[in-house]
Amino acid sequence: MRAVICLLAISAVSACAASGPRPAMSARAPYPVLLPLSDILPAEPSVDPDVTAAALAARAAALRAEAAALGATGG
Repeated sequence: MRAVICLLAISAVSACAASGPRPAMSARAPYPVLLPLSDILPAEPSVDPDVTAAALAARAAALRAEAAALGATGG
């Protein structure tokens, strides 16, 4: 049984071993051209804090009304 384990280990190591010298950097495929972040990322949205606060207050009021309705019906 140990012989089988040793043979499996030897075959795994030999399969992972380098087959030869690596090609020079100039012979390898070049890296792709990287795009600047300004081309990838969307433009910064302009956020109005007053509009955001009003939207959050409206959502909170709607949730309170829904909770009150559920509490009134026992659900």
